[in-house]
Amino acid sequence: MKKTRTKILAGVVLLVAVLLITGIVWAKATETPVIGTRTVTPLSPGRQWTDDDGIWHIRGASGVVDYSGDLVGTGTYKVNLNLDMFTGNGDENGYSVSQLTWGGLSGTFEGSFSVTYTGFVGIGHGVYHGTGDFAGMKLMEDIIVYLLADPIFVDFDGIILDPHGE
Repeated sequence: MKKTRTKILAGVVLLVAVLLITGIVWAKATETPVIGTRTVTPLSPGRQWTDDDGIWHIRGASGVVDYSGDLVGTGTYKVNLNLDMFTGNGDENGYSVSQLTWGGLSGTFEGSFSVTYTGFVGIGHGVYHGTGDFAGMKLMEDIIVYLLADPIFVDFDGIILDPHGE
């Protein structure tokens, strides 16, 4: 009788464990839209030169960004830029780290972005991974950069992917 009770108890514990694990695995990831603007303040011009074709090259320029909108906070960036100063066409890629708040959460999003410029207006995409309250989350955004604005500003429209789900 004692063996049967032990087997039943072990079976119930195993069933509960399987149900809990299955529930965790089936948790649905959430995608939450975010929009806003960030202003750009250059700090270090990096290394710069203009080549024989009139293309302005910048390597390792850095600065700070201030976020407003759904995400609030500040960050730092480092960029490389190639820009035809006559047409405003070119490309940029970079890396940023931002301390942000969103709702009741706060933490860091860190990652890279790339931009293609036409007529001094850039269209690009960035992907950033979270830490702190954002651990495991990913911010994916589409951006528009207005190089001739004073200050330079960036409109962003993206999603925060939370794999932890609901």
